[in-house]
Amino acid sequence: MSLDINMIRSSFEKAKPIAGDVANKFYEFLFQDYPASKGLFTDVNMAAQKKALINSLVYIVDHLEDGEKLTNYLKKMGSRHVNYGTEPEHYSWVGQSLLKTFAFFFGDEWTPELKSQWTQAYTFIAETMLEGAENKTPEISQIREKARAICNNLLLETIEEQLDENFKEEVRAKVRSILVQVLEEESEKLFHNKKAA
Repeated sequence: MSLDINMIRSSFEKAKPIAGDVANKFYEFLFQDYPASKGLFTDVNMAAQKKALINSLVYIVDHLEDGEKLTNYLKKMGSRHVNYGTEPEHYSWVGQSLLKTFAFFFGDEWTPELKSQWTQAYTFIAETMLEGAENKTPEISQIREKARAICNNLLLETIEEQLDENFKEEVRAKVRSILVQVLEEESEKLFHNKKAA
């Protein structure tokens, strides 16, 4: 990562005193430009979320020289975000909203060079978090696969002896989709609760 760390750090120093305003504007832009993102924050304490955003940025900027520590931090954060329903496309939304927020507050100081540096920094952040997310995904995929297998077996056992063949096919299609959806939702909750514990 060939960043001008001094440029990133000095620009971020100007954002720290107005961190609350920066976080507010970031989420304003995120929800305004990407309305689908609102669903990710339905049951979230937004005051705590905004504080977490700023704390993460502070940690990242403070550890730009420490590649190993920063990489481990970002991978763990990416892994946690799988449990929150974060998809790869959401990283682009966050990146665009973050750059737009900095442009808003930095005004004339938001030069093409500074924008390029922050774009490069955020690209590293997103790519590293996605690596952490990919390492987490197989666990959830395995649970979903097991859920589907359990669903299919229960469904077949329940209706095998009680329904005629035509009705079986119709019921299988409808009930299977409902059960799989419920089991997938429960697997997400299980991982979230497991991580919280």
